[in-house]
Amino acid sequence: MLLIVVMGWSLVGCRERSSIGNEEENAELVEENLLKVVGDSMIYGLACDGSSDSVIVMWPFGGGDPVTYSCIDAKLEGRLIGKPQIGDWVGVMVNPEDTTEATFVIDLDQLKGTWTYPVMPVMKDLQHMSHRMQKRMMENMPDSIKQTYFVPREYGFTLKRNSKSQSVGRIRRSTTLEDDSPVQYPEVKNYMEWHTLNGKLLLVSGERIMPLTEGENRQKRKIEVDTLEFVYMDNDSLILMNHGQRMGFHRKENAMKANAAAIKAQQKQDEKK
Repeated sequence: MLLIVVMGWSLVGCRERSSIGNEEENAELVEENLLKVVGDSMIYGLACDGSSDSVIVMWPFGGGDPVTYSCIDAKLEGRLIGKPQIGDWVGVMVNPEDTTEATFVIDLDQLKGTWTYPVMPVMKDLQHMSHRMQKRMMENMPDSIKQTYFVPREYGFTLKRNSKSQSVGRIRRSTTLEDDSPVQYPEVKNYMEWHTLNGKLLLVSGERIMPLTEGENRQKRKIEVDTLEFVYMDNDSLILMNHGQRMGFHRKENAMKANAAAIKAQQKQDEKK
């Protein structure tokens, strides 16, 4: 029985090592237009039995026996992100002066999923409205009607396996209807990838590339990298720091359901036009 258990853990470890190895390879060798992650000092592996708020026992993907790290200070200083469970993919930053101490721990399996925050629109300047909408606004549209346009949307991102990410908040609609709306929402970034680098979250966004036709030269995709610091994470909440500003996220089942309310409200608005 012991032999079977050990063999089972070995198989899991091999599968996880293969998966993470592919992620690291993708980060280096993905298409020329995406991010190359270099200089990452985090150690990745599986959380093993014995992990707690004071210690993290990790089976490193690089091979070898499980390693136990003290994480008491990391817990007290808010650098234990998530609650690692047995078999979870975790990342650890180790104190270079004391290799038995983890200065930062994150449960990356818990991080995966859809995270959103509410966004409200703002009124457009009159000069940016279509002639049709200017006329309607000039006819003293009642405040009760105006408020029907102020529908909150969920913005955010979905973090998937193999370092893939997806934006939350994109609502498809025709240009004409969008021009006639008296409100506008902030721009939604086109997230494509995510990575961790030395205890920080990297979100990669950029322009979409249309299929090339014969004779065209491939151009590098213009990308933008948001570097976010982890503050807190539990099953349903995530707090990140972006240029000194805290951003609170809530976990959603998926991107489609996160957008469902906004899509429904938008359809009702479009029916009035």
